[in-house]
Amino acid sequence: MRERKQQINFRATKTEKEKIHRKAKRCGMTDADYIRNCALDKPVNEMPRGGLQVAYRKINSLIPYLEQYNDTQKELTVLKSVQEILLDLYRGKEVEDDGGDEDLAGKG
Repeated sequence: MRERKQQINFRATKTEKEKIHRKAKRCGMTDADYIRNCALDKPVNEMPRGGLQVAYRKINSLIPYLEQYNDTQKELTVLKSVQEILLDLYRGKEVEDDGGDEDLAGKG
């Protein structure tokens, strides 16, 4: 791993510093890593909120149960599409069906 010996300093308002810290924390990064990734055009995706993970896990646990029955194809199709939407949100992709994921990603 490369050693980082060079230093860059800049001034920010208290509000800017707090906002950078909040955004970095949402991405699971240090403030320095967040700023570095933003400046170098590297991905800075937010970590999913707990509720998103819980919803995905619950759907994932239902699918094998429903697969045992012959008359559940319609429900399985819907659950699998919801599962894909949750994965897209987790990966930071925009979801077009209902206007996007701005609210879940904290961007709205």
